Formats: sequence, C-alpha cells, structure tokens
Amino acid sequence: MTSSYPLMASVSGIRGIFGKSFIPEVIEKYVASFINVQKETIKKENISIILGRDSRVSGSCVNNIVIGILLATGCDIIDIGIVPTPTVQVIVQQRKADGGIVITSSHNDVMWNGLKFIDNDGLFISPEKCKTLFKMVDEKKYSYNEYNKLGKYEEKPEEYKKHIEKILELEYIKPEEIKMKNLRICIDTINGAGGRILKELLEKLGCKEIIGINIEETGIFAHKPEPIPEHLNQLCEAVQNNKADLGIAVDPDADRCVLIDEKGQPLGEEYTLGFAVEFYLGKLGKKGNVCKNLSSSRVVDDIAAKYGSKVFNSAVGEINVAQEMIRTNSIIGGEGNGGVMLPDVHIGRDSLVSVALVLQLLSSFNGTISQLKNSLPQYQIAKLRIDLSPDLDPDLIIQQYVNRFSNTNGFVLNSLDGLRIDSKDWWVHLRKSNTEPIIRIIGESSDPNVSSFQLCQRFVDEIQDKDKK
Repeated sequence: MTSSYPLMASVSGIRGIFGKSFIPEVIEKYVASFINVQKETIKKENISIILGRDSRVSGSCVNNIVIGILLATGCDIIDIGIVPTPTVQVIVQQRKADGGIVITSSHNDVMWNGLKFIDNDGLFISPEKCKTLFKMVDEKKYSYNEYNKLGKYEEKPEEYKKHIEKILELEYIKPEEIKMKNLRICIDTINGAGGRILKELLEKLGCKEIIGINIEETGIFAHKPEPIPEHLNQLCEAVQNNKADLGIAVDPDADRCVLIDEKGQPLGEEYTLGFAVEFYLGKLGKKGNVCKNLSSSRVVDDIAAKYGSKVFNSAVGEINVAQEMIRTNSIIGGEGNGGVMLPDVHIGRDSLVSVALVLQLLSSFNGTISQLKNSLPQYQIAKLRIDLSPDLDPDLIIQQYVNRFSNTNGFVLNSLDGLRIDSKDWWVHLRKSNTEPIIRIIGESSDPNVSSFQLCQRFVDEIQDKDKK
C-alpha cells in the first residue's frame, strides 16, 4: 500500500484500488473484524450474513475471498448475487439477519472496489461501531472458528424480487395510475447492479416502454460511473432519439438516481430528493420532519417550508443521515447526490424508491417532467473537487476559513462536517471526502451576479493558491 493508492476507511465502509490498497490481506482483516464485532455486540457465536455485490470485474474474486472468511468465522451466508446496495439492506431487515456485507465501491472508477458493512437493523454500521471495527483491525484481535464450527453457504439469486415487492406494497404507489401516463423511459445503469431490478420495477409500475442502455451487468462501465451531467451524454441522446418522457441513471450499486427530462437535459441530482419530498409532503399531505445532509440543496428546505415541515441537517454519509432521521423522527430524507431515504421501505439511499416516488408524482401531474421541475424552487448547485496532495492539509484549510468567516457579520457557520458557510444569497460546503482522496467544494448561489460555479471556483482558486505557496 502506498500514498498513491490509499485505502479509504470511513462511515461509508472501505474502498481502495484492487491489487494496490484493496488486496486479500486487507479484505480478510476488515471482514473478520466486522464479524467479531457483530458477535460481541449481538452476543451470538453463529451469526447470519446477507452478502451481495455490484458487478465490478474484481467483484467475483472479492466475493470468493469474503465467502471464505465468513465461513471460517462461523457465519451462515445467504449470497444474493449482483444486486443494489439497498437490496442487501432490505433483505437483512426482512430475514432478520445479523448483518450484511456489500462488495462495492459505489460511484468510484472501475479499478476500485470496497466493502460496505450493514448492521442487523439494515442500516450501515454506526460511526461508533466503525471505530471499534477499525481498532480491531489495527490490533489484529479478530479470530477464526475451529474446523467443526464453520458456517454454511447458500445462494438465493431471486431475493432481489422482495425489494421490488416491498416498494409495490406501499399504498400510495399505484401502477394503474402510472400506466395511464403511457410513459416511455430510457435507463442507463452503467453495466452495474441496477439493470435487471430497475427494468423489472419499471415494468411492474406500468411503464409503456423501457429502453435500456448499458444495462447488462458486466461491470465494464460504459462511462465514468458517478451519475453527474457530464457523464450522461449517452443517456441524454437516447432520450432525445427515442422521444422518451424521462431518462433515469443510477450509479454502479444503484443507491443514487439522477433524472433526464424529455428534452434530454439533466435535471440535476438534487432534484431527485426534491421531487420525492414534494410528492411525500405535497401530494400525499404527510406531516413531519425532513432530514438531509449539509451538502444538499436549499430546494428541499424551500419545499419543506411550503408545507410546514422542519428540516434537519446531518453530516454527509448515509448512516449520518439515517441516525439523524431516527433522532428527529423524520418521515423522509436523503442526500442531494440523488439518494432518497424513505422509512416506509428502509432508512437507506434507494434508487428504486426514488423512481417509484417520482413516477407516482409525475402520473398525477398534467405536464412533462421538465414542467414539473419548473414548478419547484429553482437552484443550480455546483460541485467541485481538489485532489489531496502531501502538502495540502484539509483540516488546516478549513480552520483558516472558520477563523476568517467567524469574525464577519452576515454568515452562519456549521462545523459538523468540514465547514458549511451560509449567507443570505449563497452557501458553500468544504469537506474531506469519505470515499476518495479529495476535498469537495459544494455550493449554491441565488445571487444573479455570481453563478454557483463561480462561487465554488473562488474557493478552489484560493485553496490551490495556498497550496503553491
């Protein structure tokens, strides 16, 4: 392992470049430690684990390594194959399993892979349990079972259907109404884990026609895997060429969902959560709190305010949002990267839930998806990044901005996760990524004289200038 190929370990699990920082020895340490932590927490010697993965080329190899370690630690495994991350979470809940492991590196490039660890409640393990896990890894305190106390292995490749069924059981998801809209949908699942399950869900929701591109689960990504506008040109063209009503893109492990309008224009990943909140609070008339992370758009705040709901903010990371949702009894939440979290299904980012809510909202709207977006508050968020270098100390940079803005009137600072600076006309969030060796600079401007991109670029330029000195 070298500084050029760091292993990223955080509340989002572990990620690294396969064959460099993510190697069998590392996989062994983290999986064995996770199982030992679960045994100590649950007070059981023989525990059950749901195992799933995305379609990455290295996934089969990692899967075999993980299976061996789980069996050696006395786990009974149910391997549900190539499935979205939220599907593993749902199956852990439904089967009352003692935990789950997802082999994925989410939106990272194809050379990366990783592990996400799921607790027995279907949520990712807590930050506190992460610390215990990482300490056990460092101290090498994990252990294995004797030959006569090994685990059992079972494959259940059809389990993913239970995820679809759980969504269709929602009383407010009505395929007969969606069917009347005669929707033609284009989907791009980037040859990841979402192709089969998303297509089946759309069929059951009553879509007239589903045009799939990059839906084979080969793990050979057709473009950069993060579902942001500059990576979705192929889907935008497919929507235009097929005169589709909507385009849907997901990331490799299908927990994030991004929408393309009928003109072939990306709507921005922030609007996935915006549509979901509009449907849940507005169309359904639900009353309650909403939760989002600090990097998410004000569009959610504006929609929630319209319906009298209070918004709570959390640190970035699904488990951080989930814990805040539980603490505040929030009825819906998510992250502005296209991740909707609906407790009615499970408290985790779920692209399938996002799709169902958006289509149900669209089915009752007398217009197109672009017109629906235009009916919501209008924002244009910017998301920039700076690669970390040995001379760039992100904690020091953030502290310098704290010192600078805390002595200036008109700003509200939040240091829960990096630093978020709010003013009347704009906000910027600076933070270290949980999943890549970068600093993220996310911002939104409602000032007509300063675009969101210009706002964020100012901070990027300042930080890079300091790095050169």
